[in-house]
Amino acid sequence: MRPYVDMRARLMRWWGWLWLTTLGLLLLVSLRYFEVIDLDARPASMLFRASMLVAHFTTFAAVSLLPALALVVAWPRPRIAIPLGVLCGAAAVAIVLIDTQVYQLYRFHINAGVLNLLFGGAAGETFVFSAAMYAQAALIAAAILAVFGVASSWFWRRVSGPAQRSPLPMIITGVATCALLTFHSIHIWADAASYEPFLEQTEVLPMRYAATAKRLLRAQGVNLNKLQVADTDVAQANRQLTYPLQPLSCRPPEKPPNIVVIAIDSWRFDALDARVTPNIERFAQRSVRFMDHYSGGNATRIGMFSLFYSIPGTYWHRALAERRGPVLIDQLARLHYDVQVFRSAPLYSPEFDRTVFSQVEAVRMRSEGASPDAWDRDLTNDFLAYLGEREQTAPFFALLFYDAPHSFAYPDDYPAPFAPAAPHVNYLQLDRDTDPLPLLNRYRNSVHYVDSLVGEAIAGLESRGLLENSVVIITSDHGQEFNDNGQNYWGHASNFTRFQTAVPMSLYAPGLEPRVFHHRTTHFDVMPTVLRDYLGCDTPFPAYSVGQPLDEPGGREIIVMSEYADFAIKHGNQIAVVRKHGMEIRDEDHLELDTRLAPDVIAGALEQKARFVSGDLRPLQRPGEGVGHGAGTH
Repeated sequence: MRPYVDMRARLMRWWGWLWLTTLGLLLLVSLRYFEVIDLDARPASMLFRASMLVAHFTTFAAVSLLPALALVVAWPRPRIAIPLGVLCGAAAVAIVLIDTQVYQLYRFHINAGVLNLLFGGAAGETFVFSAAMYAQAALIAAAILAVFGVASSWFWRRVSGPAQRSPLPMIITGVATCALLTFHSIHIWADAASYEPFLEQTEVLPMRYAATAKRLLRAQGVNLNKLQVADTDVAQANRQLTYPLQPLSCRPPEKPPNIVVIAIDSWRFDALDARVTPNIERFAQRSVRFMDHYSGGNATRIGMFSLFYSIPGTYWHRALAERRGPVLIDQLARLHYDVQVFRSAPLYSPEFDRTVFSQVEAVRMRSEGASPDAWDRDLTNDFLAYLGEREQTAPFFALLFYDAPHSFAYPDDYPAPFAPAAPHVNYLQLDRDTDPLPLLNRYRNSVHYVDSLVGEAIAGLESRGLLENSVVIITSDHGQEFNDNGQNYWGHASNFTRFQTAVPMSLYAPGLEPRVFHHRTTHFDVMPTVLRDYLGCDTPFPAYSVGQPLDEPGGREIIVMSEYADFAIKHGNQIAVVRKHGMEIRDEDHLELDTRLAPDVIAGALEQKARFVSGDLRPLQRPGEGVGHGAGTH
């Protein structure tokens, strides 16, 4: 029995060293978070940050190694426990390393939205990476595993002798305990007082948990009268979607037009011209163009949600939970439209099959092919085949949603006009000093390829005489950034500047005189235009939209934009990004502004966020107070 006990004791000492190594590596890797964010650097904030990192990653390392510890206690077998511990520790470090890369590129952590995309059944279609990137990632993973393997072997030899009395375990335990108590105690105060220099620190923590006690403090009679932005984002789970506020009142047109929406993923506002998109440019000359147009978000889910629902993306989760479709699709059903969806990427990632098209039976779920450019080719073929086979008596609605620019994809044999073009996309190699031109050219080549397919689709409509009674809308879900402001932002879903949110918008309709509008418009304006002008609806727009018809200037002083976790309030040159504990107010080039957001602007934004849910939203500030610039402003 004694050897069994000694083996467990030896393995426990080995596990302690493995935990300390894991903690050290996690702390080292976590420094990458601070490379892209400017936090308060005063001594008190630095002390809080140190206690926060030690506390958080002490817990993270222990939880990660818990399976190995449980095995050591229950069944102390080195040949099983040691490899398991190595795998657990290496996995923990690898996960945090990946998260730091995601945070550097997009300024958010691997979260529920990302996991939903990864495990929603379409990971291979949604995330398309080059072979070089996979190889580099594999080498990094192998290196981490090797470090843990060598260290673990050395630890096992080191604990082979009798245990020696040392103050080190007590010192380590004391430091970790002190850090835990300090971090959570100070955070309770900072959260209650809305002290931003401390609260902003926790935004860099993956899978963060920090203690709060506002309810307990209020119960003890503490007066918490500080501004709390987090309290304005009331939990959606306890509220019901009241969209629309009243049933639509519509008089069916004598001859309902066909409606075709062409959306190109990641198509930014300045990628529409005679060189990049010659076919769309020619068609746009016959259309009404809106030159200052914004999506409702900086990612596909929210961009398309804002286009079809005409309400902010903050309602997405409730619409998904209730499987509530947009009023546009409801009205199309009343008019017996044949609704067709031709999406390149799978319709269920994001869950458009359970939101936008939840009421459409036998909807087309995906395209065939091995890559996004092949999917785009397939959806175009399917659309043209549909035009040739459709029932001629019923009007139709068709969404053509192209995906190739999202992945910078085009066929190998495509005569790409822009050079030099990057041979592949490796996000691990992008930084502030990367020359964006090769990647931008690859992106332009991809958009050019999609333009050729859109040209075929438009030609298919025209050759069959369908343009004589068809409304054609051409736009995008969001933009794409190429470090345009020199701040190391690439792609989308990381900020709300015009590079990630401004998109092309054109509207073609029979008898509509081609014009160019320069007043600001948004995706929230598209469906009110369609419902009023082409489907005979005269219901007041605020009953189902935060927008107004595209051709009406003014009235868009406050725009609520969204991403997977946060939302932003766009007002003039101000973009206030509202996060869990505060706001960052920046200009359209993502430069910090030392300013305040006017109370009426905040009230207007909150009204848009609260209009279509039951229940009341608590006020953002006390009477007479403005809102400070909050997190990230120093």
